[in-house]
Amino acid sequence: MGTPEFAVDVLQKLIEQQFVNLKLVVTQPDKPVGRKQILTAPAAKEFAQKVGVKVVQPEKLKNNVEFFELLKKISPDTIVVVAYGKILPKEVLEIPKYGCINVHASLLPEYRGAAPIQRVLMDGKEYTGVTIMKMDEGLDTGDILLQKEVKIENDDDILTLSKKLAEVGSQLLIETLKNIESITPVKQDHRRATYAPPIKKEEGKIDWDMSVKEIYNKFRALKIWPGIFTTFKEKLLKIHDMEVAQDNINSNVPNGTVVEIDDSSIIIKVRNGLIKLKLLQLEGGKKIGARDFINGYKIKRGDVLA
Repeated sequence: MGTPEFAVDVLQKLIEQQFVNLKLVVTQPDKPVGRKQILTAPAAKEFAQKVGVKVVQPEKLKNNVEFFELLKKISPDTIVVVAYGKILPKEVLEIPKYGCINVHASLLPEYRGAAPIQRVLMDGKEYTGVTIMKMDEGLDTGDILLQKEVKIENDDDILTLSKKLAEVGSQLLIETLKNIESITPVKQDHRRATYAPPIKKEEGKIDWDMSVKEIYNKFRALKIWPGIFTTFKEKLLKIHDMEVAQDNINSNVPNGTVVEIDDSSIIIKVRNGLIKLKLLQLEGGKKIGARDFINGYKIKRGDVLA
């Protein structure tokens, strides 16, 4: 049971294992995507169909008798859950012989919830990890089966860190399945729990009063969705690429002010330093490099982004 690309990476590793007999992939319904709202299949569905595995996409799980009966008919040893996006009801949790096993992209009990990878990047942490957990009715509150720590590099973003965690998660999952009868579950210390709620679109708005690191961390966490954005001349301005130019400077100009322009970037003053904007997209326009943006939209020193 899984939905995004992160789930696909784990699914692929499962299929490669000769001891795994994969009977079914359960994923979220197709959803409208983009400006034109084109109905798009989840990544897990597309991959499962390519490799010939049956896919179902229930609209809801609660009181879904037809879905419960399908699972009972399959009678799985276990259900593997990877970023599925829905809470599993008790009826589902009780069906598999060895229960439902979740691959969660954090070191539980830290970062329980829907967006652990984005939140750990936004928080500027140096380490995260993967937890294999036996699921219960709570939100990521089940017993821990295996865990592994992963270092977050300075240049990691949502794409690279997701790939790292999916690789580690796949390895831990295979190890768990091979040793499912001998692993001793460990209770979580609920007093240490932190939460990673779903990302909201408005969180992508840049607050230029934040520090250099806070802005850069937001960029690398949210670059896939919703992206980060500001306004220029009362139009939405998306930032598709940026880098830290300098930190710990003193300047009297307002945060968000364009302080310098060079051949490849627009340099913005923030609370404690400078940020280089390198790839931009003004509302209604195309994604373009800084030089083309400067030439096309006449941005200049002293202009303020809000």
